[in-house]
Amino acid sequence: MTDILLKKINNIEKMIIELNMKIDNFLGYEELTEEERKEIEEIRREIKRGDYVKFDEVFGKQ
Repeated sequence: MTDILLKKINNIEKMIIELNMKIDNFLGYEELTEEERKEIEEIRREIKRGDYVKFDEVFGKQ
């Protein structure tokens, strides 16, 4: 039973790693310059602070 669980956990870990690589490749993250990476980090901080406008507020019904 333990071997089966360990195999499943290892498989899940491999899938997560593969998914992360696909996301990074899709976003082109590894091609970003240091300045672009800093800009992305600033955007992430702004979002965490709630300093953004929702999509519907910009493009919603008018």
